[in-house]
Amino acid sequence: MNDAWSIMDIVILVCGVYALYAAYVLKTKGKIIKTFLVFKETDVNTCKDLGAYAASMAPKLSTLAGVMILYGVVSLINTYVVSIMSLYWVMMVALIGTLIWYGIQTRNATKKYF
Repeated sequence: MNDAWSIMDIVILVCGVYALYAAYVLKTKGKIIKTFLVFKETDVNTCKDLGAYAASMAPKLSTLAGVMILYGVVSLINTYVVSIMSLYWVMMVALIGTLIWYGIQTRNATKKYF
């Protein structure tokens, strides 16, 4: 069971790094990477104002990425280095809360810009 959680922690950490990359690409190149920024059925070519969308969503995606990376690191440290269960649970709650918040922000931005 512990190995399954370790794999999940690594996946979350890698997803966090990829989300950070997606935020960077959105902010610098104005290109939407669909994985994190829009829902599956959204056509990215129909964005009404890509600049405003990028300015709105890049910081939010960076926040999600940071929380995912922190959670992954804390969880792996908790599993393999030293037990820091209180910090682990704080990060778990922060991750879940941030995922919910980001989902709401994505839905709102999709309604506004697409």
